[in-house]
Amino acid sequence: MRGDWATVALLVGQAPFIGWLCTVVWGSIETDTPSLYFVMCLSAVWFGCISACREVVKERAILERERFFGLSLPAYIASKLAVLAGIGLVQVVLLQGAVEWELALKGPYLLQTLALWGASMCGVGLGLVVSGLSKAQERAVGAVPLLLLPQILFSEFAIPVDQFGDAMALVEKFMPVRWAFQVFKEGAALEPDWLAVAMNLCVLAVYTLGLAALANLTLIPRRDM
Repeated sequence: MRGDWATVALLVGQAPFIGWLCTVVWGSIETDTPSLYFVMCLSAVWFGCISACREVVKERAILERERFFGLSLPAYIASKLAVLAGIGLVQVVLLQGAVEWELALKGPYLLQTLALWGASMCGVGLGLVVSGLSKAQERAVGAVPLLLLPQILFSEFAIPVDQFGDAMALVEKFMPVRWAFQVFKEGAALEPDWLAVAMNLCVLAVYTLGLAALANLTLIPRRDM
């Protein structure tokens, strides 16, 4: 990545741009709303997915060669997570800063940063899984919208919560955006439920680790499984 500054600049630069677009939309009402929280959380998942979706597939030949010399797949995935976590943190801070520049969001600033970063890391996990399963970079990038659309469709912004069926309520719990969004909602409440906030953040962490483990499995040749 140090040798590809154009890509890094594009990845990082999209965050304040999306934040600015949010201020254009919500600036007309001069206040934050639950829909703004949702858009910010969805954007964070997008950042993670698009940053990670090509990371494995572009190195497939190198990865296969290095495995013969004892490369540890868990260490390989961990190295990706470490680098992308740093980029993700910069992205969500820039996104949040751009929004806060014009709109004063309700709730603790650092708590919202953690929620966005957790959503971004879940996106990284999803991106690494897709990258591990893909045979070409174009396919990996093309799969990203398929990961984001369910985040919208299985949410209370598509159908009111009181109209959720059992199946939809279950599927919604597997959407990372849902848990980050709940952190924003609780943080903005007059009397936040801090236990619920902690639980939501823990779920994001567990999802990230689970997706990282799944990404590791995608790299194991079938003959080795």
